[in-house]
Amino acid sequence: MLAGRTPSVDRRFFMATAQSLARLGFDVAKACAEHDLVNPLEGEGDRVPLAAVSRVYELASQVLNEPALAYRLVDSSSHDHTSVLFGLARCCKTPLEALRMICRFISIATDATQFDIHEDAQGVTLTVSSPPNVYVSVYQIEVGAWFMMQWAHLLRESTGIQLDIQVTFAHAALFDPQRYARLYGCTVAFEAGRNSLRLSGPQLRQAIPGHDERLQAYYQDLAERYESNTLVTGGLPQRVMLLFAQRMALGKPDAAEIATLLNMSRRTLQRHLQQAGTSWAQVTDQARQHVACTELRDPTRSLQDVAMLTGYEDTRAFLRAFRRWTGQTPSEYRAHQGSS
Repeated sequence: MLAGRTPSVDRRFFMATAQSLARLGFDVAKACAEHDLVNPLEGEGDRVPLAAVSRVYELASQVLNEPALAYRLVDSSSHDHTSVLFGLARCCKTPLEALRMICRFISIATDATQFDIHEDAQGVTLTVSSPPNVYVSVYQIEVGAWFMMQWAHLLRESTGIQLDIQVTFAHAALFDPQRYARLYGCTVAFEAGRNSLRLSGPQLRQAIPGHDERLQAYYQDLAERYESNTLVTGGLPQRVMLLFAQRMALGKPDAAEIATLLNMSRRTLQRHLQQAGTSWAQVTDQARQHVACTELRDPTRSLQDVAMLTGYEDTRAFLRAFRRWTGQTPSEYRAHQGSS
């Protein structure tokens, strides 16, 4: 999250959630009025405040007396984003490619979600977090993991590709752990210090039988249009910073990729940045600095994690960059933040 950006959720996604809540007997507008909460359905624009949505989830769970509310909502919803996740079970070349695309769409649905994808020889670990001081309810955290599990189950049913999956949550269980095991089809660990999914197995990087490259191109274009529409406000340098920061943890975005998301050529992007008094190198350097400083405020983030999230595979290179940005080492910066 860059400075000044209010954490938000795609309005279309929440409208579908509100309709599902109504089918379960929970009227969002009426309940918010009775409990003096901000009604996310009010207001204009394509985004709604994340904090208001989080409170609605919690209130609905209490009113309906249903700790497993998130899973009932999944069953009764018809979110466009949900159908996208299911479509990705078949169209990408490998399960790992599909996982990256899913993270991209979830990042569009809510800009308060940060993904750290770490690959090793045995598999991949997807760690999910929110920026410091951003409140996300445990219901939203769980429903995100549930979407991922649904995708993995559909992949197995439609292609025969079997992945070994481990799920961990930082919070305590909301209901009987055995019920979680039935819902997820695997053991779910709680109070584990982080929210993560671990996917492994020899088929993780195997080609998906009959994968549809044209459908994958369609979803790629859809994601680009969603991202472009989400970031239409603000000056061009700010929009470039937002897009670059959003996509760093999922790969290494270059100027051509960001230019495509903004519906312009690389040369045009660079010219516009120059006219705004900056450059691609300066803007992306500022984005890396902001992400690094934000992540270091989270005491659970290791130095290696922060380096990876800001696009540095070499921790020593990250240390040199951070000292150039702030005049401090990351440890000094973190200690100063903790004392302030």
